[in-house]
Amino acid sequence: MTFIIENLRESDIVAVVNLYHLIIDELHARSLEVERLHFKDIYPVEEVKKRLDNKDCVYLVGKEDDKIVGFVFAWVSEGVGNLHWMGLAPGYRKKGYGDKLLEETIKTFMEKGCHEAKLFTYPSEKVAYHLFQKHGFKEVAFIDHRFFGVSIILMVRKITPIPEEHRAKKIVLAGEAGQGIKLMAHALANILAKLGKEVALNLVYDATVRGGNIRAEIVYSDEPIEVPFFEEADIGLQLSKTPDPSVRAKLVLIESSACDAECKKCEIRCPASDRIPFEQLAIEQFNSPIFVNMIALGRLLSKVGINIETVNFASEFPSQFLDENIKAVRYGYTYQD
Repeated sequence: MTFIIENLRESDIVAVVNLYHLIIDELHARSLEVERLHFKDIYPVEEVKKRLDNKDCVYLVGKEDDKIVGFVFAWVSEGVGNLHWMGLAPGYRKKGYGDKLLEETIKTFMEKGCHEAKLFTYPSEKVAYHLFQKHGFKEVAFIDHRFFGVSIILMVRKITPIPEEHRAKKIVLAGEAGQGIKLMAHALANILAKLGKEVALNLVYDATVRGGNIRAEIVYSDEPIEVPFFEEADIGLQLSKTPDPSVRAKLVLIESSACDAECKKCEIRCPASDRIPFEQLAIEQFNSPIFVNMIALGRLLSKVGINIETVNFASEFPSQFLDENIKAVRYGYTYQD
């Protein structure tokens, strides 16, 4: 008998999705049907077909004598290989096929330039846990069932030293009270955390009770954050019409009205393309200045390099003006001067 591993082809999608459903039914045999359907709906056949063309997609299939007996659903994001699901059909386990699928997945991650691999597993799946340990994965977090309804273990394997672009990044947001800096900072921090980043958030208020300035400092990294404070950020956002000169960043997005028509040659480093009329855009596009922070958040997400199609904004914003807020974020994300 010959076991081979190949990239998932369109002709094999239905069989692989059916096998995935079988694995879900097996793992969640005691769960309600609606809960099992939640997992199954993540990989509908038509969506899987579309994902095959994405360079970040790592969908593998294992075959014994041309019969599909195993699969891997994984994805690459910002230098991290995320192993979402791996399964083998009953009757084809304990034959070393799991080792081969995992080895091929790690090999593919390396070819795609990943410095790290991550996965979640269930505490009850002892065989899978030991398989991952055998291949260099280490448990880094245990997430209690109270958070997601089921206990899960986060395991990580270091592949190469973390490249500079994936080390701790620093963001500073500055503005006046009432401009939504706090909401924007919490939303950005939550988005980064849900992408698997370590995140530290500090809010700094001046002495004025009302109408004063507020500054939010965010540090995020693939590694634990040792020092959550900094003197200079990688990216800064200045929404106040009177910029705070103490806010230092290598790149600054700034409310253009603070600069008048011509650059004031101040100490803030902001190319002309990063002087943006946030308030004017909010009024022209959404008939209210209250959407300044959402347009700015969209621009910031674009600069940070986050794919907003992967973000569930409904879980980040209040229900009031939810649709308008999401539209404003998308507008800021795609804004061109």
